[in-house]
Amino acid sequence: MSAHDDAQASRHEPHPGTLPVPDLALFRRLLDLHEDATPYEVVTAAGRVSQAYRALVMTAAAREGVVGSGSADELRRRAERTAFYARVQDRCAALGARPLKGLSLAAWYPDDLPRPMNDLDLVVPDTATLWRVVGALVAEYAPQEMDLAVLDGEARHLAVALSWPGADPLLDYETRVEILTCALTGDEGAVPRRPVLPEDPLAAGLLAVAEERFQRPFNGKDVVDVMMALAPGRPLDLPLLARAADAYHLAPELAELLELYAGAVQVPGPGSVRDPGRLPSGFHPLLATLGEASVRELRRREDWRGTATAPGAGALRHGMRLTPLESVPRPHRRAEAAGLHPFDGGSLLLTPVADFLLVTGAVVDPALYDAARSALAEVSPAVRGS
Repeated sequence: MSAHDDAQASRHEPHPGTLPVPDLALFRRLLDLHEDATPYEVVTAAGRVSQAYRALVMTAAAREGVVGSGSADELRRRAERTAFYARVQDRCAALGARPLKGLSLAAWYPDDLPRPMNDLDLVVPDTATLWRVVGALVAEYAPQEMDLAVLDGEARHLAVALSWPGADPLLDYETRVEILTCALTGDEGAVPRRPVLPEDPLAAGLLAVAEERFQRPFNGKDVVDVMMALAPGRPLDLPLLARAADAYHLAPELAELLELYAGAVQVPGPGSVRDPGRLPSGFHPLLATLGEASVRELRRREDWRGTATAPGAGALRHGMRLTPLESVPRPHRRAEAAGLHPFDGGSLLLTPVADFLLVTGAVVDPALYDAARSALAEVSPAVRGS
């Protein structure tokens, strides 16, 4: 079969290969551990990378019958967290939100290997939908904290995170739901914001994982995401995936992720020749196409950086909350919109559920804070003296 025929066969056709089960042996290889490393050593090594990776390894170990009272309780709490996220996603889907990674990737996992999720990311089409979603969650689930980031100068793109304490406050990461108006935020430079995900579920899921490369190195949890996405029997449109990666400026990152996956699932055979049958039909043409697109994309990024007048993505500003979280409607606030309110020295963002001082650093000058309180009191008399 020619490369062209291979690529054609990969379009929408389930691939018949056999992928390895994500087991402790796989994670030993991914973590570069000795083949005799104990389950404790594997879990500990994964935990040094991330808590979600650690939970995935614990789940894989439990499938093999390696579980104790402490790990069983932690996995139970993880399952309860995921069930909460599913309820939240269902509620928010009715308001116009779409999952970003998270439960959309989890749908590809087998029932006895649930995908661990530290948080739930949702993307919405506009700020009005964002505030509808935030208002509903504040009213119905009473989050303890809210964080906010303005991704551009005009507050057209926002990220809001609502959080609750973990089930075990000493051991568990906080429960956290993040709502964004921009699906893929780029690298705050050469890779621009891309507000809308591809419609194709495979492209949307894998490009969202690839985007993580701007924040951290890939790890074994990402490899397993790819394994589940490309699992045998799943219809695949790999040419579409390649086109989407090119259009979304993610060809280099997706190529790196898929190379990592290929190295993990191909088991060396006689003479150290790797078995290509473990990869989907059309996989190698996909890598070749991504390689060409990567060269173009890396050249484009370099050209962008070398242009003195290249437009920036806009200064990222974070919100310092000045008022308690309140259910909508609030007096003098619109239920589906936030307003920028400049004052001498800074800006306030007045939202349907709380008001914020926008800052660019972790340390806020006390004088700026006092000025923000005074400015807020002028537009919200109830704040005066609080």
